[in-house]
Amino acid sequence: MPTLDYTDNVGKPANVSVGKLFLDEQNPRLGSHDAKTQDEILRVLVREMSVDEIALSIAANGYYANERLLVIARGPGDEGAYTVVEGNRRLAAVLVLLDGKRRRSLRMTGLPKLTAMQRRQLQKLPVSIFSDRQRLWPYLGFRHVNGPREWDAFAKAQYVATVHETYEVPISEITERIGDRFSTVSRMYLGYRLIRQAEEAGVFDREDRYYDRRFYFSHLYTAADQTPFRKFLGITEKTADRPKPVPRKCLKNLGELLFWIYGSRSKGREPLVQKQNPDLNLLRVAVGDEDALSTIRSGGGLVRASEVARGDETVFRERLTTAKNSLIDVGSFVTLGYHGELDLMDTASDIRELADDLFERMDTIRLQPLGRGRRRQRRRAD
Repeated sequence: MPTLDYTDNVGKPANVSVGKLFLDEQNPRLGSHDAKTQDEILRVLVREMSVDEIALSIAANGYYANERLLVIARGPGDEGAYTVVEGNRRLAAVLVLLDGKRRRSLRMTGLPKLTAMQRRQLQKLPVSIFSDRQRLWPYLGFRHVNGPREWDAFAKAQYVATVHETYEVPISEITERIGDRFSTVSRMYLGYRLIRQAEEAGVFDREDRYYDRRFYFSHLYTAADQTPFRKFLGITEKTADRPKPVPRKCLKNLGELLFWIYGSRSKGREPLVQKQNPDLNLLRVAVGDEDALSTIRSGGGLVRASEVARGDETVFRERLTTAKNSLIDVGSFVTLGYHGELDLMDTASDIRELADDLFERMDTIRLQPLGRGRRRQRRRAD
């Protein structure tokens, strides 16, 4: 695990008044939330980051002195004040415990009231003061990007982008320093650049996604690592490392892909991709076929689009085999599962009629000089 540098007053331990500690406006946990003021940041943390659990623990056990907040100075005009880079949830918990008005505003009235002694003990919190954010990135990267207390996927990608672009740390070094063995860092960074490029081009708006409480960012960076999606977006080995990986001619495709993955609240359209399996897999099959894409664009759905992409012959063979296996499976239950019910006999009779009709239609096609299915298959081969 990366160690913090305590030399030359970097990481200097101290106790700081709560009134001089500020929640981090650049906190990666905020992800896609547009929270700028201290109250807005606090509201996001309380609503989505389980601050109540931490508050209950602090109320019951006190604040552990060895859990120092990692802070940096606020800068000119805020002498003696610090931004909490690591430990924002803990600071948020203390803030709501100490302020009854905040508890009521945030609907956290169920928290226990503190005694006078408990309030005194929370007036100052233990911190470690660092000279700047850059000193902390290996620790935060290990802890939250690839470690025991992970941020959500978009927060990780945003932090990777900051370390790479602001601190000028190569992606390969970030990968090595945080112990990433599965190229997750580079995949997330590509996904982040795609989001940024799409928003700058005006073909996507994160705030308009259908499910606004959570951003399923992993859907995108998983797709962006797969060849069919890269071809759809025009991403090549040469462009993949650029700030804007998608060529201008494919920006419309990028907007479409993000629409299919995230939907649109303003248009009342749910995303086609609800889960990576099977939805993202079905979409991967479809994006490589123009007829399948037309099916999606006309509202035909992922299943039908993937069937179009795979071809009628393949789908027919798969479904016929599935029907056979289903009959074999249900046949194994007849002895113990059927007791003479007439409605089940009616169902079995329907199946027999359907099977006979299917067989006759297939036999008719087979006996033709060149069956329509084979003629279509030959045209595709040609």
